Amino acid sequence: MDSSNNTLVVSLNLMQEVVANMSRDSKDVMEEAMQLLDLESGVPKLEYDLMKRRFTLVQSQGQGQSQGQGKGQGHGGCFGDADDKVDMLLQRYALIHQRLMRQEDFKPRLVSANGGDGAGDAVKITPIEGLLGSTGEKILLGIIVQVEEGRYYLEDPTAQIPIDLSMGEFLSDGFITEHSICLVEGEMVDGVLAVKRIGQPIYEPRKDAIDAIGLQNSDFFGAIPTLSELAKLREEEVNHGQEGMFVILSDVHLDDAKVLEKLERLFQGFQDWVPLPVFVFMGDFASRYPSAVEENANATIMGYFDDLANIICKFPKVAEEGKFILVPGQNDPGIGNILPRPQIPNFFTAGLRSKVKHVHMASNPCRLRYFSKEFVLSRLDVLSNLRRDCLVPPRNDAEMEEHDDHAMEEKKKEDKADELNPLVPHAIKTMLDQGHLCPVPPSSLPIYWKYDHLLRLYPPPDAVILGDKSTARYYETYMDDCDVMNPGSFYTDYGFLVFRPVDMESGEMRSDVQFSQID
Repeated sequence: MDSSNNTLVVSLNLMQEVVANMSRDSKDVMEEAMQLLDLESGVPKLEYDLMKRRFTLVQSQGQGQSQGQGKGQGHGGCFGDADDKVDMLLQRYALIHQRLMRQEDFKPRLVSANGGDGAGDAVKITPIEGLLGSTGEKILLGIIVQVEEGRYYLEDPTAQIPIDLSMGEFLSDGFITEHSICLVEGEMVDGVLAVKRIGQPIYEPRKDAIDAIGLQNSDFFGAIPTLSELAKLREEEVNHGQEGMFVILSDVHLDDAKVLEKLERLFQGFQDWVPLPVFVFMGDFASRYPSAVEENANATIMGYFDDLANIICKFPKVAEEGKFILVPGQNDPGIGNILPRPQIPNFFTAGLRSKVKHVHMASNPCRLRYFSKEFVLSRLDVLSNLRRDCLVPPRNDAEMEEHDDHAMEEKKKEDKADELNPLVPHAIKTMLDQGHLCPVPPSSLPIYWKYDHLLRLYPPPDAVILGDKSTARYYETYMDDCDVMNPGSFYTDYGFLVFRPVDMESGEMRSDVQFSQID
């Protein structure tokens, strides 16, 4: 053998890689199939350049990585500067504008159906600066902002114009709120845009969005670098994906003795399952937290999570092999009532993490990859936020009076069969059409400008798992493309959601959701 021919030399690293691949079993495949990204670890940011018409995926630092750094080195943690606020709104607009321009109605045509110039067949979006001196009705795309108290403007990257919504006809379902990006048809009257018709931007399915963005720019997890890797991952998904299951609970009040009792029965029921499900617990983790001035307040909060750890440890297999993801609610311990909300501080969960082997304290929201599928997990009362900040009521808005908050609370107490709140489809459409978990003004729901991309839903994920206590539990599929589900509040009826991302029983890959309840 010619020792100078390096191509014939088998290195130790190569041998180790071959042996590792040959010895992989289903457990190894399942371990590699799941990946979680949150505020702490950092979620890459998809950006679109309106001038260059090009996507880029910016690798952003996690909140944990940027703590303690000065301006210009991560902006000192979560807090950004004025440029970050401008970029937040610009990117929300740009991502919707580019997908709208790919819709058939907005594509310019070289030749029309009658053989003439086809330019007139396409719907033209007029920039706001183009309204100067123009007459007649125009179609615009812009974000609704409140520049002055009680006076709303439509804004795009070119300019802003005051608008009158009083006579506007709502052409689609959903909620129109301040900071919604809307298609608007109207004309100028005395320097004000009189809106005649208004609607949500057109939804783009996940497959079409990824095809337009490109695989590498849409892979937030960095797990699918090539089409061949994607094909391999989907093959493993078919062979092993059915083994995966997620048990999801929201509003797990650990200060309630009855809740702790039901949790013990939950773990008892799953302790012999192979493999064990992934347990996703969403806050709030207490019905009431002690104030900072109360004696032993910190010890009381630590005790809540220690109680959870003690219950889990009653089932050694669950404590050793079970995987737990804890997503905080708005009232759980942390830094302010701002989204994205960092994980519950380690100080309070040290006992839980020391006793339970696989527990991840996630941020709210966070993203989870399961093989080739992507899920967004969030504990957020979306419906109540959208209703409170609604500027243009949804169609059939009389239903709002029939399903007010008081009626919904009474319904939960009666413990009757679940009935879908007719406003839920409006909330789902608003989220996915807007490409954002909750497009309401910062005065209503403050957001770290720098990390707004954690709340974006573009490209649409395969599923949105939303802990929303402002409505009963539900499971809906939007446009046959994105599953949206809500497990309901565990403390009210001890109900939870069982989610199987891969179900092959029908002969094709689908998801399966079941609602269960602990008697």
